[in-house]
Amino acid sequence: MLALVFWSASLGWLLVTTACALWQPRRRRLRGVVPQPPVSVVVPTSAVDSPTSSEDRRRTLASLLNLQYPNFEIIVSVDRASEGEPIRRSVERLFGSNGVKTTAAEGEVSPNAKIDAMEAGLNRAANEIVLFCDDDVSVDPRHLQNLVCHLGLKVKLVSAAAIAIGARNFWGHLECSFMNGQFARLHLAGDCLGFSGALGKTVLVQRTELMRAGGLSPAGGDCCEDAALTRGVKRANGQVVLSALPVRQPIGTPQLLDVLRRHRRWLSCRRKYLPLVFVAEAAFCAVLAVGTGALAANDLMGMPFLGAAGTMLIWCVVDIWFAGYHRYLSAATPAAWLFRELMFLPLWFSALFARTVTWHSRRVPVAGPTPYRH
Repeated sequence: MLALVFWSASLGWLLVTTACALWQPRRRRLRGVVPQPPVSVVVPTSAVDSPTSSEDRRRTLASLLNLQYPNFEIIVSVDRASEGEPIRRSVERLFGSNGVKTTAAEGEVSPNAKIDAMEAGLNRAANEIVLFCDDDVSVDPRHLQNLVCHLGLKVKLVSAAAIAIGARNFWGHLECSFMNGQFARLHLAGDCLGFSGALGKTVLVQRTELMRAGGLSPAGGDCCEDAALTRGVKRANGQVVLSALPVRQPIGTPQLLDVLRRHRRWLSCRRKYLPLVFVAEAAFCAVLAVGTGALAANDLMGMPFLGAAGTMLIWCVVDIWFAGYHRYLSAATPAAWLFRELMFLPLWFSALFARTVTWHSRRVPVAGPTPYRH
C-alpha cells in the first residue's frame, strides 16, 4: 500500500506540474494596448569565443533587430576588455550599421563573468528600462511587448522560460530533454502557481528597481545570478513574473560533459534557492516511480513488470507530449528521455554535495557570494 501511495504522489506531481505549465501562457497572455517606453537591450557575451558562440551571437542579434518595438537600443557587452576586442570588431562590422553598440568590462570583479558584462552594459545603457538578453537565444518579434506589458506597481522584474531547439547530436537531444521536459515544465508551473523566478536568458527590469534591490553586484559571486536577482527584487517587495512567450535556444552539438555541467549547476541553484523543489525532483523522478509502480502492481496483481512498464510509458508519453506542445520533437527524444532519467539521480547527488560549479571557465561557489580575487 505504501508503494501505491508513493506512486500516486509521483503521478500527481507529474500531471499537476504539466497542467500548470500548459496553463501559464493563458495566464500571462498579452491583453489590451501596451505602453511601449524606450528599452536598452544589453547582450552580455564571453571573450572566450568559438565558431559556435560566434554563430549563436549573430543569430541572437539578428532576432533582436527583428523585434516589433518602436524604440530600443542594443548593446553587446564583453566580459573582458583585454580579450574582447576581436568580438567587438566583429559585432560592429556585422551590425554596426544597424545601430548595435559594443562595450566591455574593464576588469574581472566577480567569479561570475556574466555579471561583469551585464554591469558594463548597464553603465552604457541610455534608458531606464533594461533588458538583459543572453547571446545564445532567439526571441519572438513580440518578445519586448510581452515583457514590458507586465511591468507595473507590483511587478518589478519580468523574465521568460527557455525552450531548447536545433539539436544536431544525441547529447544535444539530451540537453533538449533536460531543458524542455524537466526544467521548462517546473519553471512555467512555478510561475502559474505564483512562485515565479527569473531565468537569466532574458531579464527585463527598471534601473531604479534594480538599484533598490541591491544592483547586480550581489549576484556576481553567485552560481545562479538570475535566482540571486529574483531574491533581491522580492526582498525589496517586488514581484517577478514570466512572459507568455518563451525564448528559444539552439543547442547544436554539445558534448556530454557540457550538458552535465550545465544541469549540475542548475540543480545546484535549485538546491540553494528552491530546496523543496530540489527534493521533490528526486523523490518523484521516473526511476523511483518505476520502482514503486512495480511494487504496487506486484501487491495488487502479482505483475511487477506490468507496473514498471506502464509507469515508464506514462512518464515518457507525458514528457514527450509536453515537449511536442512547445514545437520540439524528434526521433531521438524517447531515447534521450530514458538516458536523462537513468542519469538524473547520480547528477542530483552530485549537485547535492557540490561546493562550486563551472561557469565560463571560472569556478563559482554554490554556498553564497564570496570576495573575488583575480
